[in-house]
Amino acid sequence: MNFDLTNFKKISDEKQKAVINAGFLCFGQNGYKKASVADIASVAGISKASLFQYFGNKQNMYLFLYDFAGKEVVGKITEGTDDFFECAEMYVKSLAEVSKDYPNWFDFLVLQSQRKDFSDIDGILEVADELCEFNASTIYDKVDWSKFKDGFDKTTILNIFSWITTGCITQYSSEMEPDKIFAEMLKYLELLKITMYKN
Repeated sequence: MNFDLTNFKKISDEKQKAVINAGFLCFGQNGYKKASVADIASVAGISKASLFQYFGNKQNMYLFLYDFAGKEVVGKITEGTDDFFECAEMYVKSLAEVSKDYPNWFDFLVLQSQRKDFSDIDGILEVADELCEFNASTIYDKVDWSKFKDGFDKTTILNIFSWITTGCITQYSSEMEPDKIFAEMLKYLELLKITMYKN
């Protein structure tokens, strides 16, 4: 991201949190195209002009929220270990923590798992790729990949984990509370560990 967030960072932490939660809610419930700056500003309790002053435009705000959410999750993980499944479990638990800190984030997370908006937003794939690389290098930097059975390389393992998380969110978001969805992810991770690790 190459836009200036100076004005946004000048406001209080409480007001920043209100703006972020408003963005998560409006984008999550309405999608990128239908979410309006006026609605986000109204939910945040600020003027539309203030929102433009903070982010410049709607696209910049969306990119900020996407990047913020990913880094907020990683920021709650103190340090990775050499065990992939311990790291993956920490990641899932941090998803749950962020959902508690930012209650409206889960709506946004559901939207991201489906990736319906990506084709409408310039620069989103670049931010997504950078974030994935950042997450992988931060969380899984110490993982001992030799613990896995032959045939399970790093890329395959990370893809499977991604499919589990996005699949659980997409499939269960309409019928389960977030905590139960995160618990479901952990259940599948336990099964994977039995299947994929060497004896």
